[in-house]
Amino acid sequence: MLGSWEQPKVRGPFQRFSGSFRGFIGRFGSLVHLIVVLNVVVFAVQILCAAVRFPYFEQYLSLSGDAVRRGFVWQFLTYMFLHSTIFVDHIIFNLISLWFLGRDVEYHIGPKYFTRLYFFGGLLGGVLWVALNFQFGRVIGASAGVLAVVVAYATLWPDRLLMFEVKAKYWALILIALDAVPVLREAGSNIAHAAHLGGAAFGYLYIKQLGYGATPRWLSWLHGITARLKPHRRPTPRNMSSEEFVREEIDPILDKIAREGMQSLTRRERKILESAKDLMQKRPR
Repeated sequence: MLGSWEQPKVRGPFQRFSGSFRGFIGRFGSLVHLIVVLNVVVFAVQILCAAVRFPYFEQYLSLSGDAVRRGFVWQFLTYMFLHSTIFVDHIIFNLISLWFLGRDVEYHIGPKYFTRLYFFGGLLGGVLWVALNFQFGRVIGASAGVLAVVVAYATLWPDRLLMFEVKAKYWALILIALDAVPVLREAGSNIAHAAHLGGAAFGYLYIKQLGYGATPRWLSWLHGITARLKPHRRPTPRNMSSEEFVREEIDPILDKIAREGMQSLTRRERKILESAKDLMQKRPR
């Protein structure tokens, strides 16, 4: 991935993590790289624990409704780093998808927003699964967060060709259908289909909230109605001098336009440019 972390001056919508944590993640090249490494390390620990018959590692880190009821709320995060040690294709599919699709998504929307996309996608998937399976079962796997990334990728670049020359939007629909059908049929399965669907839903809604991708007509119509009901406010350079506003907000957007074109801008970024235009027009000549 091209220089996602080698640009410390980039701010605004592409703001990087700050301080020592930014330096720590920067050693891995990107957040996607770090997530992949963490998953591999945890998987190795799982295999070791299984070999020595130590069940408590998965027991306390996997997600279950019973454990959440007892206060083990950290499981909503930790379950995303565990995978089946019996079906190795579980982790292979997740990490390959994250590696090949997640890097483009992270570079396009920035590590800050990618963090929210991935982890909140996994969190929503876990919450939805617990809501439907509160009394029994456990769930592990990064699939909810990964599917959030896959759907975000398909929303950003729906016509890109992926494996078998199939467009990204069709791959996303296929994966969603594979989870939706068992849920609608209430078919028993060891696969957390509800968690996957929760992640997919968040991936689409979040990337749309950022202003990316083509908006369906019905959603544009609904957005037009709600926009008329609330006062229109444009972002302003609060507590900033003109020079700071240009440096912190405008320069990163202009860099993005030069790198990816006007079509890559989110609604927020377009509004910032409009605010800058108004600010320049009001300045005395």
